[in-house]
Amino acid sequence: MKKYLYSILTLCWVALIFSFSLQPADASSQVSSGLLRTLLETFLPGLVERLSAAQLEMLEFLVRKCAHFTEFAILGALSALTVAQMRLRRGRLCAIAFCVLVACADEMIQLCSDGRAARLVDVLLDSAGALVGIWVAFWMRR
Repeated sequence: MKKYLYSILTLCWVALIFSFSLQPADASSQVSSGLLRTLLETFLPGLVERLSAAQLEMLEFLVRKCAHFTEFAILGALSALTVAQMRLRRGRLCAIAFCVLVACADEMIQLCSDGRAARLVDVLLDSAGALVGIWVAFWMRR
C-alpha cells in the first residue's frame, strides 16, 4: 500500500513542479518577489526599504535558486521512498535517473512559457537537490 501512496505523492509533486514551470516569467517573478518581501518583512523588519533594487534582485535570484534546489530535494526524497517500497534492485540509480529526467523535462517546459528559458545550470542545480533528497531519504531509512 505504501508504494502506491509514495508513487501518487511523487507524481503529484512532479505535477506541482511542472505547474511552476508553466508560469510566465512575470508571474513567476512576482511570486518570488512576494515571498522574498514577506520573509524579509517578517524576520528583518525595515530591511526592504534599505536595500537597493540591485540587492533585492540578487536576493530574489537566490530565492529562486533555493526554490529549485528545495523542490527537487523533496522530489528526490519522494522518489527514494517510492523505489525503496518497490524494492527495486538498483533503486537509488532509478531514483536519480527519474529526477534527472524530470529536471530536463522541467527545463523543456519552460521553453513553452513566456519569457522563460531552459538552462543547463538549472538542470544541474535541480539534480543536486534531488541527490541530497535521495541521500537524506535513504539515510533516514537506515
